[in-house]
Amino acid sequence: MSRFVMFVRPATPADSTAIYALLDHALRQRIQLGAEDIAAALATDHCLLLYENNSSDARLLALLFTQVEVRPASLPATAPDRIYVRGVAFDQHCSPTSALQYLLQVFIEHATDSAHPRQLIAYGGEGWLDRALRDAGMTLTARVQYFALERLQKRAWAPPATRVACVIRDATPADLEPLARLDSVTFAPLWHYSQRHLQEALLHGPLLVAHRDSAVIGYCALLIESATCTIARLAVHPDHQRQGCGRALLIAALQLAQQWGCSRALLNTQADNYRSQQLYRSLGFRPTGEAFAVFVLDLPASTPGREAAEHAA
Repeated sequence: MSRFVMFVRPATPADSTAIYALLDHALRQRIQLGAEDIAAALATDHCLLLYENNSSDARLLALLFTQVEVRPASLPATAPDRIYVRGVAFDQHCSPTSALQYLLQVFIEHATDSAHPRQLIAYGGEGWLDRALRDAGMTLTARVQYFALERLQKRAWAPPATRVACVIRDATPADLEPLARLDSVTFAPLWHYSQRHLQEALLHGPLLVAHRDSAVIGYCALLIESATCTIARLAVHPDHQRQGCGRALLIAALQLAQQWGCSRALLNTQADNYRSQQLYRSLGFRPTGEAFAVFVLDLPASTPGREAAEHAA
């Protein structure tokens, strides 16, 4: 690659043919977007293209798709805005590490003009991608492991002993705002489920809520596909943890999955979240051996002087 003069520019809808040609033959790619999402990215400058030079017939070597999250109202004020890497692809003659360095350099130049700090988040999982993300300057912040519960229909659990009265019911749209606030104090900003995420959970799968008196103290989101139930989220307010509510929620979710005819349950958690893993193992979950890495790149907010100059202009 060193013999080329690299050139990076934002993609436009006119680049669709070249982009899909790259996606058709790229051996090293990770795309987390559908066709409609790709079209939207091209229309909103959320795709960067790397060419071997600036000529009109230059070969497209690599691309980077990003998605800027609309800042949730429930995200803590000190938390950064979140930007996600949604796709990368590399020509077979192109080094993913070198190409991603070029792409991220240009991305950073355009992404730092913000009133809030920003955090670029990327999910790895394959060796080549993990190496490229790391060598391009992103920091490995977590490893996430998968756990599975097999023969779900044959499982039975004793009624959980709870230290506080915990009533579990189906969620309603009125629960979404308090659940988002609960989530924001339960998880670090990197993992936060916004009200939009919770709305999707309510639409696409069962969503169970635990409450004590009139206060929501926890929830569990399920996604049921064919015979597999994925526990997409399990959250208990920090003030009510270690009192049996999480176990009660998870057992209720698994029993519901049994009623839906599921034969297998899946979930994931951080590799160093030993307390949650202890709960999952106690109910029969075991590691699958699958895992993925989470990388971040922190970007500062604009300086006050720069913002003032921009407003004055």
